[in-house]
Amino acid sequence: MQLTTRNTSQNSRKSLLAVMVALAPFARGAPLWLAAPASVAAAAVLSAAGVVLTGPGRRERAGITPAEQKLANVISVADVVQRALLPPLPRRVGPLELEVVYLAAAAEARVGGDLYEVARTPFGIRLIVGDARGKGLDAVETAAGVLGVFREVAHEVYTLAEAARRLDASLARRLSAGQADGGPGEEFVTAVLAEIDPAAGALTIYNCGHPPPLLLSPGKADTRQSRHSLNGHAAPTVTSVDVPSPAPPLRLLPLGDCSAAGRTLPFPAGGALLFYTDGVTEARDPRRRCYPLAARLPELARAGAGGIGPGLLERVREDLLRHAGAAPDDDAALVLVRAPAVWGDQEAQPPRSIGSRSDPVPLG
Repeated sequence: MQLTTRNTSQNSRKSLLAVMVALAPFARGAPLWLAAPASVAAAAVLSAAGVVLTGPGRRERAGITPAEQKLANVISVADVVQRALLPPLPRRVGPLELEVVYLAAAAEARVGGDLYEVARTPFGIRLIVGDARGKGLDAVETAAGVLGVFREVAHEVYTLAEAARRLDASLARRLSAGQADGGPGEEFVTAVLAEIDPAAGALTIYNCGHPPPLLLSPGKADTRQSRHSLNGHAAPTVTSVDVPSPAPPLRLLPLGDCSAAGRTLPFPAGGALLFYTDGVTEARDPRRRCYPLAARLPELARAGAGGIGPGLLERVREDLLRHAGAAPDDDAALVLVRAPAVWGDQEAQPPRSIGSRSDPVPLG
């Protein structure tokens, strides 16, 4: 009975893709909607196809070669799929301000599994930033599954370590079921979980094999070592928030020692915390040099009128694109969390709906 159900699921997915192919020529730029339940990946691809595939004759537009149109279509699919996976984050959660930049990969068929989410919970404001191994729909479905579980367990468990264990167990079950269906069996997700206590100005990090976030502490204008911009802002101090010993990626937690994967430290008032995926730091220039994110942040903060305030993430985005000379070869995501000028959570715990949402800065 179980095998029959799985085969039926596979056949349903193939049918959905067949419907996508059949209807895409009639979409003419409008999204296609499904009346029946579908997997996240299938629904995302169907929606994406409705956006980027149009009726006959599109490739005949003057000045666009078939190869250029194909690449444009693929990049558009990547962007739509990623937006379906990652709804915009709130601009503000409690006293924290959030900004997001997402850069879609330029290479063909390189839709990735970058993920991020925030939740205000009884235990503090919790975030996850991660990256599912691999590319394509498998990575998208893996990332979507992790986000779905995080949105629930973030409100239920007392510690980030327990949240990681729940995410790990859920991912292992789902991927084991996929292996029985003949799916790939080597997926995992690197992730960093964070918890911010607005009342105490404290930050807790739990790292599962992900690049460590960067803590930007406001520069002190009265020290001789502070370098000032023309507008009087001192360069911030940039610190990598490393843990003593990161845990293995999600799905592989039982294979390693997770006892030293967490760390608690002060979150400086007026400072910021920058999360990112490896598509940022692995973006290469024409000489194959990786993008030096941590080294560039002080200069980029000094360059703007707001220092580490609004506008910093946009400057990072522009600097990254200048370094690479084009869109990165891998999806790249950055999430900036800014602390208030003074800590002290004066608001009562809100309902789970948390504020208006803003789109990530698009690739330009």
